[in-house]
Amino acid sequence: MRIVWRGPLTDPSGFASQGRAFVRGLAECDADLRVEHLVWHWREAVTPLERERLADLIGAPVVPADAHIQHTLARLFDPYASGAVRVGRTAWEVDRVPADWAARAAQMDELWVPCAHNAEAFARSGVERDRLWVLPEPLELDRFRPGAAPPLRIPEAHGTVFLASLDWTLRKGWDVLIDAWLAAFAPDDDVTLVVKAWSSRGLTTADIQDRLVAHIRASGGDPGRMADVVILDQLLDGRSLAGLYAACDVYAAPSRGEGFCRPVAEAMAAGRPVIATAHSGPADFVDASVGWPLPWTEVPVGEAARGEAPFPDGARWAEPDRDALVAALREAHGDAAGRTARGDAALEAAARFDHVRIARRALDRLERVTPRDRRTGLRAVRPGVPAALLVGSVFGAHSLAGVNRELARALVRSGAVELGLVDTEGAALDPSDPGLAPLVPLVEGLLPRVDVTIRHAYPPCFDPGAPGRVVQILHWEYGPVPRAWVEAQRTSIDEVWAASRWVADWMVHSGMDPDRVAHVPLGIDPERFRPGTDPLELGDSAPGYRFLFVGGFLWRKGVDLLLDAYAAAFTRADDVTLVLKDFGAGGPYVPQDITERIGRLAADPSAPRVAHFTGALPEADMPRLYAAADCLVHPYRGEGYALPIAEAMACGLPVIVPDGGACRDYAGPDTAVLVPASEGTMATDTIGGMRLAAPPRLVEVGVADLAAAMRRAYEHRQEHRDLGARAAAHMRAAHTWDHTAAAAVARLAPLLRGSLAA
Repeated sequence: MRIVWRGPLTDPSGFASQGRAFVRGLAECDADLRVEHLVWHWREAVTPLERERLADLIGAPVVPADAHIQHTLARLFDPYASGAVRVGRTAWEVDRVPADWAARAAQMDELWVPCAHNAEAFARSGVERDRLWVLPEPLELDRFRPGAAPPLRIPEAHGTVFLASLDWTLRKGWDVLIDAWLAAFAPDDDVTLVVKAWSSRGLTTADIQDRLVAHIRASGGDPGRMADVVILDQLLDGRSLAGLYAACDVYAAPSRGEGFCRPVAEAMAAGRPVIATAHSGPADFVDASVGWPLPWTEVPVGEAARGEAPFPDGARWAEPDRDALVAALREAHGDAAGRTARGDAALEAAARFDHVRIARRALDRLERVTPRDRRTGLRAVRPGVPAALLVGSVFGAHSLAGVNRELARALVRSGAVELGLVDTEGAALDPSDPGLAPLVPLVEGLLPRVDVTIRHAYPPCFDPGAPGRVVQILHWEYGPVPRAWVEAQRTSIDEVWAASRWVADWMVHSGMDPDRVAHVPLGIDPERFRPGTDPLELGDSAPGYRFLFVGGFLWRKGVDLLLDAYAAAFTRADDVTLVLKDFGAGGPYVPQDITERIGRLAADPSAPRVAHFTGALPEADMPRLYAAADCLVHPYRGEGYALPIAEAMACGLPVIVPDGGACRDYAGPDTAVLVPASEGTMATDTIGGMRLAAPPRLVEVGVADLAAAMRRAYEHRQEHRDLGARAAAHMRAAHTWDHTAAAAVARLAPLLRGSLAA
């Protein structure tokens, strides 16, 4: 049986950790396995050895599958995936699941969940019970067993060490744990609570500490007079995580709801007794022999928690008994022999989660899964009209997702295609959002046929098996493209779309077939990005004339050139502010030293003012940000299209940009300030670990030229306002998303000629 496993494998999530154990188990069972790796986060939580082993599976060519297992959030299941049978593997934490999860789960041939509570939750939400199968999460037991790793050094820890590893949300019960800790122990007790904390909602360690201190005080405690609590926030690979369990005596998880609670199972595999709420996932494997199961009361999910995660209306979860937790903490501290006995039993009980054992159960089950009727939920489509499936992030907060949303809406407006959507990473669909409402039927209803699959995600997926002809939208900023992309176009892509002529030309120069490379530009929404929009209030930190930069602080964005030019052109005596809107913090961009440079510039009393804004900005506020500025400066070295430039121009903002590269498709001497730029070659042929067809090529402006352009914009304001007005008229007339859709439809017609169903 040929098996394709789709899911994350390298990031710090529980899904990735479980995925590594699953694919290792399947490989050790000699399964004919291929992997479609989903990159959920740029941070990796694997050792170099693990990464090397996974590379063999990730790099192997994917073949048409007999069974396709999708291990991800249920809303991201792809019901169009190749495979005689399609299995979804997921988990949810409360007593019912969101509607979009249930809808996608019902489109799988079978849904595998890790605990009985999960099966009940999906059944309660409308998924047929005979579609549901309970399979616990696998563990690589050899990585956690006692002695597998030396105890992690935690200098502040002493006495009986309790460990909790959790996302800082109310579902994880951190508030219950802290309240019980305050009640269980006095300041001089020889105990330590170690909290390995992170935040899926973007909270920093400082934010978590502030919330912890505020909660302690609100509960009547004194942060300076209580039993010790240590917060750990570093990313740990598998070996270090095993060392963390080895460094503790008891694991505590007073959670309100779990899909499985992997850390509890891992702690058991390390021979540690556990304290856990006897509800949802842990109820299947935590009893008095391995620790202290906590009684609970079922209650509605509160409003505060609903603000942290998309729990469905009417959802209920467990409220753990605080007094029972206090008693468990005290007993665990006072009874060392009891801890040892329970830890030994926990180690033995964890054997049921051995990765090979679970993999064998999965393989046995696959032999019995049968395809379901896939005509259920099909949409009606017009004969002779292309049916296109757009695959990529749709509801995420980053630029690729925004492009997919705009392209989808424009294609729907065109009426020239029947469109379906498969989201690969985004947040929950909010059907109450009027901008997203037209996309709801495209996600929930299934196309009865797919003539063309349009893939637009990063990193790009080149795996075979997509239905219909395959179009890949590729963005590249460094001139010559990766060699793997050239090979993929030859073997598994019918056509490549590039957002700018600069990128399309470099694709051809790199060896791609010119007849299968097309320029399909991006665009702007003229209803949102227009002159006269109410400006965003930037406060007192950004007075005077405002230059604006929008984007990640990457070297290729030229932020270093901008800072040099700004400091050369102005002093604190000038009534000017450089406004930097950083979309890299907490996102896909790796932090660089630009933030430190900004800090030094802001602290220099002789330097011009700088205002650095890092917080999340709602999509609706982007036009207002442009309206709050006087001039956009974007001195990139490499861009695939540069949407902020196009959007700023559409808002009537004058822009200062390089005279070269991607933006020259829409920014000319009558609509933009073009700074002379030279083309250079980097002394490498590798970017991001990818070998390129030739050394990277970039454009670069001179600092003196950029400074002169900024100074002229500051001194000749009416001239530049007139330039911005011409730019707005130009963009709104010729560079909208409707123009993008028209270009896409024009490419689809010859691609699908003779292949459309009647």
